[in-house]
Amino acid sequence: MPAMKLIQSVGIGGANKPDDVKAVQTALNSLLSLIAPTRKLTVDGRLGSRPENSKTVAAIKLFQSKVVNMVRPDGKIDPNGRTHRKINEKLINLSAISNVSVALKIPATKASWMKTAAGEVGEAEVPGVKANPQILEYFKASKFWGNDDSGGQNAWCGSFVAWVMKKNNMDPVKNAFRAKEWASFGKSISAPVYGAIGIKSRKGGGHVAFVVGQSADGNYLYMLGGNQSNSVNVAKYKKEVWDSFVVPSDFDASTESLPIYTQKSSIVGSEA
Repeated sequence: MPAMKLIQSVGIGGANKPDDVKAVQTALNSLLSLIAPTRKLTVDGRLGSRPENSKTVAAIKLFQSKVVNMVRPDGKIDPNGRTHRKINEKLINLSAISNVSVALKIPATKASWMKTAAGEVGEAEVPGVKANPQILEYFKASKFWGNDDSGGQNAWCGSFVAWVMKKNNMDPVKNAFRAKEWASFGKSISAPVYGAIGIKSRKGGGHVAFVVGQSADGNYLYMLGGNQSNSVNVAKYKKEVWDSFVVPSDFDASTESLPIYTQKSSIVGSEA
């Protein structure tokens, strides 16, 4: 979906012109996975006589709280304001993820598990209390007890890696649903190669994903992971944010290289 265009403010105390309200309603409908359990909004360009009681404003406030991290959500979107910019950031990221959903090209490699991982690109969370059955399969592989694929309590990057490795006859680490536990998998390597598992810290926990390449200048890594903006995709990260890299114990990392990545990718988004 293209970026959301606003002429005037929408929400509590806003001008609330019908075309602007429709633009907000349409944009938020595209981002429902970020504001669960919000249901799809009616795109009618109206907030009613009391905007503060409308479902659209409730969705704006939830977005401000969960995504913009506003301590006191005001339920208002100003043109090019903080909330408007964050909505457009997420819409652009969503569009990039959709582009990544085409089959990834796998280079010649002995990292056989990467074909399995690449085949999952496009799997995504289901908004609300329902869940993507495939993500629940990831949970089973990591022995995670959750039954909902959304929300910070159900982060599933580690579960995705567990499922991929089990499909390739390798045992996941204990508590594989916890990203940082993957640092004890197999053996550590000093520098990333194609197919390596990367582990990093994030606010409130960690993140784990597979290395698929680097930027031409060597400053960025492209990582194929689960729960990256609520889906399986390839995302671009600064190389220095990754704490460690591991491969299976019997894998000869010297046979692998770190190719320049030229395929579709998304920008870094949420990991929870």
